[in-house]
Amino acid sequence: MKHLIIIIVCMCFSFSGFGQITDAEYFFDTDPGVENAMPLAVTTGNTIDENFNSIPTTGLTEGLHTLHIRVKGTSNVWSLYKRAYFYIQTPTTSGTPQNIVAAEYFIDADPGVGNGTPDVVTQGMTISETFTIATTSLNDGLHVLHIRVKDADDKWSLYKRAYFYTLSPNSNATATPIIAAEYFFDTDPGVGSATSIGITQGLTIEDDLVIQVPAEMATGDHYLHLRVQDQDGTWSLYKRALINVEPLSVGEFTSESFDIFPNPIKDNIHINFKQFGDYSFSFYDVSGKEIFQQKKLEINNTFDLSKYASGVYILKIKDNENSSFQNIKIVKQ
Repeated sequence: MKHLIIIIVCMCFSFSGFGQITDAEYFFDTDPGVENAMPLAVTTGNTIDENFNSIPTTGLTEGLHTLHIRVKGTSNVWSLYKRAYFYIQTPTTSGTPQNIVAAEYFIDADPGVGNGTPDVVTQGMTISETFTIATTSLNDGLHVLHIRVKDADDKWSLYKRAYFYTLSPNSNATATPIIAAEYFFDTDPGVGSATSIGITQGLTIEDDLVIQVPAEMATGDHYLHLRVQDQDGTWSLYKRALINVEPLSVGEFTSESFDIFPNPIKDNIHINFKQFGDYSFSFYDVSGKEIFQQKKLEINNTFDLSKYASGVYILKIKDNENSSFQNIKIVKQ
């Protein structure tokens, strides 16, 4: 008989600009589609901090699984999901916890459980160790370190992993400027083969990058990856961010339908439309947090933004008649 874990999960969600959170749902492994998963009871609020302690795992096969949870606001907008990994395993002992007695590690490729390089641990129910692991034989580039432990019942844990980068020392150890950058979505085409993007060269960069989402990209979650290259030709590891692609409305609503000025701005911004309609707008900082909104716009509008700090913001103009919108980058001086 399989040991089915009753999952106790603590997750925090918040919505900004989408009303209060009213609903939640979960699914295992494969997404059945928004609103088609299993419902979860939540306490309505702008943010929630819930302990979900009654999610059954009956029917799941032995092995690794992924729990996904997402929430919905009063405006019927669903969040991206949060996820957590868990493991179901057939018990081979009485279930009494046992001391950790051994550990092993491997880099990149798994040689098989029990075949890694052993490391000495202080035996106990938990361990907190400092491991010294040699990397002298590794090639330059990105590697993955994996560590797992074994208990007194001879049961091995899942591994923990950490990414690291090795680079051969050279005679010139001084920092060199960053001179190039590239990005890709989801699948890495190879270092130097992604889409290049212009940057301001320097030892550090702090640029606002405008990245075009491909028109053929499927609706749903995707990962944007960005990496940079220095003057010595060495590429960095990539940074990645989760994005969500939504289908555009068939209604036509472009930046030619309205005027926004001035840009950059100091105090007031003017938004004038070419024709009457049902328009609204939201004002976001660069982290995506909504800081101001206006649900009803006239054909000519003026807003005082003098109280906001200097920096880059995103203005989302929406045509509510056909649910289409445009995002405009605004620079506040």
